[in-house]
Amino acid sequence: MKNKLLILAYMGTGKTELEYRYNNVIDLDFQDYKYIYDETIRDLPLEQRKGKTSLRTENPEYPNNFINAILNELEKDKIVVSPFIEHVFKAIDSDNFKNNAKNTRIILVFPMSNNFDEYVDRFKKRGNNEEFILRRKKEFSSLIELFEKATTDNYEKIIIKPKQYLSEALIEYGVDLKER
Repeated sequence: MKNKLLILAYMGTGKTELEYRYNNVIDLDFQDYKYIYDETIRDLPLEQRKGKTSLRTENPEYPNNFINAILNELEKDKIVVSPFIEHVFKAIDSDNFKNNAKNTRIILVFPMSNNFDEYVDRFKKRGNNEEFILRRKKEFSSLIELFEKATTDNYEKIIIKPKQYLSEALIEYGVDLKER
């Protein structure tokens, strides 16, 4: 029986809010594992650091450092939420992760394919810059394809409805979230 839970959800669906509202959830963003930030922006909130590509370098330990962080949190019986983005999905779809994440359910969460404009509004409200938004727009159709191609043998899938957030979708799906 699979008793651990990893959720990969599209940006802007409410992963961070989920962590604030429920004590059995951790929002584990890849950013601090994949990048080494210039000291001029290191202390900025994460949403403001996103998109500042000229002020970061790739961390050579990624994705193994990120996979290890996920596995550590799963061992603490946390529901781990992380962004559904290609390189994160590839890290989770790797043999390295699968061999070490026994008994882990993985749920992929993505918005309806015609609902990107709602997410642009969400990105702006949370302080993401135009560079971040442009990258999300460029990759949206390829992420739809990735989501659709992910097999239901390995992944459960949830499609978020318009104006819906992750917490509502997960509760409808039957995920046990524990209020703070």
